[in-house]
Amino acid sequence: MSTLGPDVVRVRYTLGEDWTGDDAIFFRVLLSDRASKRRGLLQVTNRVRDRIVQTLEPAEEWGLLPYFEFRSESEQAALKEKAWA
Repeated sequence: MSTLGPDVVRVRYTLGEDWTGDDAIFFRVLLSDRASKRRGLLQVTNRVRDRIVQTLEPAEEWGLLPYFEFRSESEQAALKEKAWA
């Protein structure tokens, strides 16, 4: 996923079920603080989401519904959640 460039620090994921019981993949995307600025955040998150879905094709290849959560480096530094490390 190097094509995600400097905007993405790392991507983690968990396999599970969504609230309806369907098989899902939950992506946790850690963004650089620069990419997390309000002005360009929607563009960055849309690009990242599209690139991951186009590359991995989770629904088509694995039958998994993709879900995304985004967080900035500063937010993670404050929250210190292990799942995001």
